[in-house]
Amino acid sequence: MALEEKLENMAMVIIANAGAARGAAFDALAEAKKGNFEKAKALLENSDEYAHEAHVKHSELLSMYASGEIDHSDLLISHAQDHLMCAELAKELIVEIIEVRKLVERR
Repeated sequence: MALEEKLENMAMVIIANAGAARGAAFDALAEAKKGNFEKAKALLENSDEYAHEAHVKHSELLSMYASGEIDHSDLLISHAQDHLMCAELAKELIVEIIEVRKLVERR
């Protein structure tokens, strides 16, 4: 497989899994808003699994850069990294929002 095709495939794996992680996190927030905290927890675990898959591919990509296998920047890879970063930030905030909702419901 040519390097450019490999990079494109890697980017798509990162984008797809980051998107799924973000979606599962927002689904968890929706469940928490209904008071379904156990369902929210399960959805956050799903989010973690998707994020892990994206991070595995991202780590592989970083190793390729570090070894010199890749010697240029790539717009699609940058886009994929942006998706991953946004998904992680959203998940971190959603976890905090869910914790606040739990505190409010206890009162």
